[in-house]
Amino acid sequence: MKKLLLMSAVAATTLMASGYKIPEQSLNSTALAGAYVSNASTADAAYYNPANMAFMSSDKHIELNGMYIHLNPVDFDGSITGMGPSHTAQSASEDFIIPQAYMVSAPLGEDEEIRIGLSLNAPAGLSKRWPEAPESYLAQEFTLKVIELNPTISYKVSDDLAVAAGVRFVYSKGIVKTELAPGAPGNFDMEGDSWDVGYNLALSYRPMDIWGVALTYRSQVDMTIEGGQKFDAGAPYGIMTAPGSVTLPLPATFTFATDLDLTESTNIEFVYERVFWSAYDELAIKVDYPAPVGTVNSAFAKNWEDSDTFRLGLTQELDETLELMAGLAYDQTPVPDETVGFELPDSDAVIVSIGTRWAVNDELDLGAAVLYDMKEDRTVKNDTIDGTFSNSSALLVSVGLGYKF
Repeated sequence: MKKLLLMSAVAATTLMASGYKIPEQSLNSTALAGAYVSNASTADAAYYNPANMAFMSSDKHIELNGMYIHLNPVDFDGSITGMGPSHTAQSASEDFIIPQAYMVSAPLGEDEEIRIGLSLNAPAGLSKRWPEAPESYLAQEFTLKVIELNPTISYKVSDDLAVAAGVRFVYSKGIVKTELAPGAPGNFDMEGDSWDVGYNLALSYRPMDIWGVALTYRSQVDMTIEGGQKFDAGAPYGIMTAPGSVTLPLPATFTFATDLDLTESTNIEFVYERVFWSAYDELAIKVDYPAPVGTVNSAFAKNWEDSDTFRLGLTQELDETLELMAGLAYDQTPVPDETVGFELPDSDAVIVSIGTRWAVNDELDLGAAVLYDMKEDRTVKNDTIDGTFSNSSALLVSVGLGYKF
């Protein structure tokens, strides 16, 4: 029985490996492929660059967004150690709807130097399922849901300099399901959740009307997911539940951004983003099984690496009511070959996007954006996998409504 449970723990650590960070969290960010920091100018600045709240018009700003995400099936051609000859397999496609909301207050303070913001979104998550064996032995389902509530405050130091800070309240929920190898007396099934806290900082400097620079930092949040594992212990025990816990990093992120007005109606922005995935050097899992097994503590090397993303966005105002946006980005994977698994067969990606925003009147605007994330094919040879992952891609569609009063 103890050997069986240790096998389950190994499967669980494989499945609970991924942060599934989602950088695009608003209409403008989707339209600009995430190149939306230095020039953040609507209510979603409360999330992307709260220091910019100091430079916004004195109105109260609200934005509501809805995002549809479609993950195309991933193809695999190769073999799994100890699970038969080379073969082909395909993951299930995934579809998600994610709501987002943002608010920026009117100026406060004696000199109107203070603004308060609030954002509610889902900065990480999604799911990966492999419905057929032998891949389902390792990743029948991995689902991670993350919701963040982020109140922020900005302070206008001078006419061209502002700073901001905020608190990150992060709720996470994880679901793991695996099939054990044929002949084993049960499956692995674990679910848990947690509330955790972090912080974020921002600085904006606009020495000229046509040029600005911004720095932002979002701290690491360790998602301390606690829950229960259901397992079939076989006769005479049957289905049992054991409390378990696992800690997953929502990694720290640093961005440097600069934007420039090429003309009165054309703005270009460049963003360099560093995600500190090296915090995910190992995954520790603890399960308190009933006697005679007792507590099982296991740690498994992940050795993820810090990753870089380079983003370029273009905003073109066609007239006083309509603007077009387009973006291009190159995103590096943090996952080294030795720890690539079926829960996240990640690879470097090229991202393209386009969107528009239309001002209905002085108070209300509407918009839509589309983003396509194209993953490179990746050939992997490690202790578990010898094969190639291909055709991995994601489609994001975002619609939004902005209102100021």
